[in-house]
Amino acid sequence: MMTPLCELARKFGTDKGGEHLIAGDTCHNYTPAYHELFKDRREDVKNVLEIGVNYGCSLRMWAEYFPNAQIVGIDSNEECMRPYGERIRCYVADQYNERDLMAVLDIVAPVRFDLIVDDGSHVADHQIFSAQCLLPHLAKDGVYVIEDIYPDCKPELIGNPICADETFRWDAIPTGRGLGKAHCGCGCGQGEQLVVIRWNYNSLKNYSPSGAPWQSRSGTGLR
Repeated sequence: MMTPLCELARKFGTDKGGEHLIAGDTCHNYTPAYHELFKDRREDVKNVLEIGVNYGCSLRMWAEYFPNAQIVGIDSNEECMRPYGERIRCYVADQYNERDLMAVLDIVAPVRFDLIVDDGSHVADHQIFSAQCLLPHLAKDGVYVIEDIYPDCKPELIGNPICADETFRWDAIPTGRGLGKAHCGCGCGQGEQLVVIRWNYNSLKNYSPSGAPWQSRSGTGLR
């Protein structure tokens, strides 16, 4: 089924959905899941962060889908830093570098994000690390979504390490097979899944509407 977000994905040429191959040899079926998550509160979304800019296609899609939102994109490739629209800001940052991520958050602060999307390196260690850094900056009813997990048939390899302390909870949303290479990469024949992370409501006593302070993560990725 083509949702309004699917139509925008096709309009802007992002491979997140829309049943097209404008962006290459792959088109995922992620946009129906995003639409289901946000269809009743599109105008209430104020802040979106996406890891992975490339040509800015999905940033422009988010800006039109969420008419009142500020869109922040980060990418390690400086060549992606182009003007994409008046409500879109992009910054150079490595998703596997805590100082880079926190520097961007300092620039846009104070803010909590209604949606954070990881469409960056697609490397599991990077996905886990970025989530652990950025999740404290998720809005109370916000959603953190990790795309392009590997393998899609084992989302717990991503979700469990991120939510180990139960501050947050995760779910897997099956999105089926898309076009081209949009299926589980392990060869099992299954479709793709999104890892979706939210606050665990039992932990919201520690929630601050103005945003979380920098709580440094020592070890891997801190450079």
